[in-house]
Amino acid sequence: MVDSDLITRAAGGDPTAFQALVERHRSMVYRVAFQFAGNHHDAEDIAQEVFIKVYRSLDKFRHDAQLTSWLYRIVMNACIDHRRRHAPAGSAPFGEEAEQKLLNTPEERPGPEARAYAGEIGDVLQSEIARLPHGQRLIFVMRHHQGLKLCEIADALGLAEGTVKRQLHAAVHRLRQALTHANVTAGGRA
Repeated sequence: MVDSDLITRAAGGDPTAFQALVERHRSMVYRVAFQFAGNHHDAEDIAQEVFIKVYRSLDKFRHDAQLTSWLYRIVMNACIDHRRRHAPAGSAPFGEEAEQKLLNTPEERPGPEARAYAGEIGDVLQSEIARLPHGQRLIFVMRHHQGLKLCEIADALGLAEGTVKRQLHAAVHRLRQALTHANVTAGGRA
């Protein structure tokens, strides 16, 4: 069953449909929460909060939108809210530390990104990702680490899809230049 059918059934009071949505998307929600929070306990709290918000907002879901974009926005807002509740007064809710956790949290099993980050070129790439401007870095991570489509990123961040494309292109261009330079300085060892 597709997500939109599950949402319609869950909004109508079908608990099995809502449970199916939770099971289908729990790993993505938890992964994003863990990458932001950096620990299992807080990630579980955030994930639980997300699905409570989803349940309460099922009737507000626009069926022309992607569920993953909607979920991603709810997760990011829940992460920011969690940080605000637990951060000392006056600290930024989504700072460099959280971004670094988004970039550096290992996956449950090594995927293509984990294998690509191994070795010298991986170190250069990881360092250059951390140097990207905030907007480019966030869009790059959402696209290449979270696997979101451009339209989902645009929807989640409230940006035009063209803006997302330009930011992603600029990030990829900068990373290619860094890798080309690293390959030259390493004597062609890639």
